Amino acid sequence: MKESISEAMRNAVNDGVFPSAQLLVSKNGETIFHEAFGNATLDTIFDCASLTKPISTTTLIMQLCAEDKIRIDDPISRYLPRCQREDGEGITIRHLLNHSSGLPAWQPYYQTIPTDDIGKPAGKMEVIDAVCREPLAYKTGYQSIYSDIGFILLGEIIEAVTKNTLDKLFAEQVAKPLSLTNTFFIPLNTSTLKHLNTSFAPTEDCPWRHKVMRGEVHDQNCYAMGGVAGHAGLFSTTTDINKFITAFVESYKSGGFLPKETVERFLPFRHKLTECNSTWLLGWDRPSYTNSQAGQHFSPISIGHLGFTGCSMWIDLEKDIWIVMLTNRIHPTTINEKIRQFRPTIHNTIFEELFA
Repeated sequence: MKESISEAMRNAVNDGVFPSAQLLVSKNGETIFHEAFGNATLDTIFDCASLTKPISTTTLIMQLCAEDKIRIDDPISRYLPRCQREDGEGITIRHLLNHSSGLPAWQPYYQTIPTDDIGKPAGKMEVIDAVCREPLAYKTGYQSIYSDIGFILLGEIIEAVTKNTLDKLFAEQVAKPLSLTNTFFIPLNTSTLKHLNTSFAPTEDCPWRHKVMRGEVHDQNCYAMGGVAGHAGLFSTTTDINKFITAFVESYKSGGFLPKETVERFLPFRHKLTECNSTWLLGWDRPSYTNSQAGQHFSPISIGHLGFTGCSMWIDLEKDIWIVMLTNRIHPTTINEKIRQFRPTIHNTIFEELFA
């Protein structure tokens, strides 16, 4: 049965869905499938893109809430006075976490930053200032639009509250206690020195930066901010993400790395989230009601997230099953979207072959 999953992954490589991938499947805390495909080994490190949001940003916010240093129903201006806005005084931490703030999905801030400021503190501040000035796309709390911009703000809020940088805070508060040895941000000014001999999956042959991105964050806004941000920038492996999920699920069940009551607050399965009743919990998504990228078999008590580079993780908290797939589907070009059809298919295949 496992061979059919391996064959499906190898066929995906041959069909151009992605050039490299790692796939990990766990049941009841036991890894039952873990292989690499294409140009990857199990040691290859992938640009996780938006998996940064739950693994780093949301987890750090949860820790700060548990310590009563952040309250999710406080207005964001309490933590970022520079971000007071006439059209959005009602935006709270909660609105940012469940993507109902009114902020649009994305803006190409990196295109407006002077070349000399790209990747430097000045570039980061220019992005944050632009985010704080960003007009709302809809009334706060009345709709849900998945937004990188909201998580850029959350990253800045974390740094303002802790007086520390996201990369250092993640290393100290998450990676070290969970032994995530290959999960980190890569600030642009240290990448060539610190990670010279590390094996990274390449991402886009980027027309803006005129090179293939490897070991430097692909997301352009994160790159302009120096490689470290709340919405993107984390690199990892399936081995490490499995460790993270194991600790998170244990916290959900009985407490541990995170207090059980904090996890329950962030995963309010039984409560309506916004007036638009979206799938978003706080920092985590749930499988869509129809045509989900998670496939057809995850229970309603499931959480997960996708990443632009082709990465995904889905966790069934009821069945105690999780599937982590890391890919570099944007190498060499971001126009390759074959993974949209492949993701639900491979998730369905895994359930039908391993858990039927």
